[in-house]
Amino acid sequence: MSAPLDGGAAFPVIPPQDENGIGSASGYPFPESGMSLRDWFAGQAMASRIIALGDHAHSSDKARLACKAETASRAYEMADAMLAARSSKQEER
Repeated sequence: MSAPLDGGAAFPVIPPQDENGIGSASGYPFPESGMSLRDWFAGQAMASRIIALGDHAHSSDKARLACKAETASRAYEMADAMLAARSSKQEER
């Protein structure tokens, strides 16, 4: 089975096991695997970009929205590059 293109779960949750070591997810409050590794990388890249660019005042709400959209887009581009680098590194092994 190949890894998802999003890198899989960033912080996978392992359901608790019963006394026999058998996984028992019934009633477990966290049925989802959480955010993807791609989302985690994008969040880290976005924070770095915001710090690097600073909070520049724009003349209009439209310009602020465009800047935020550009920042988010660039963050996912960086996340995709990190996943590609990670994938090529794993293939070298």
